[in-house]
Amino acid sequence: MKAIQLNDLINSETKFGKLWESLCLNHRILYFQIDEDDEGIAAHFHPYGEDSAIILQGELIYDVSFEQQLKAYENEIVFGWTNYVHGYHNQISSPLHIIIFATPEQNRSVYDKDSLPADEYSAIRSAKLSPSMQEISSTCTVFSTGIMEKYKNNTLSYNWKTKELRELNCNDSYPLIDPDTLFIQFK
Repeated sequence: MKAIQLNDLINSETKFGKLWESLCLNHRILYFQIDEDDEGIAAHFHPYGEDSAIILQGELIYDVSFEQQLKAYENEIVFGWTNYVHGYHNQISSPLHIIIFATPEQNRSVYDKDSLPADEYSAIRSAKLSPSMQEISSTCTVFSTGIMEKYKNNTLSYNWKTKELRELNCNDSYPLIDPDTLFIQFK
């Protein structure tokens, strides 16, 4: 995969696109532009997979339950862990641009709040991208601004200043350290 300049997508007419997919087809990165008059993505949860999103531009109204929402802004990341309610909406006139890190490919979505497991969840739901952001990981994905042990398959980098996304290969020079870079590793 060549480096993807996400500013080019933001400045285009593109509303949706699959930017990257792993060879095993279990991990993918999707681009969405959500306008104020779009429905967005309704509150839902995934019993097996997850999806997390980086706000490229705009203001995200993010469902954190079937009744509660929070706001997230450019250069913030929101987490939709397995069995955590999440949804994506735009309520302002400026377009919302996000990239979503989704896994696995057959990521069944459930929109029925009566089906949600009864457990209480307290995991991190959002974070600001910064050089001091701690590593945040789940059973499917690792997000880190620090040095990764080594590049493995399904590792990407996202520079939030230049809005460049690229896949890293095991053969790439190590380490590629930039204070404005988030590393994403699909497990």
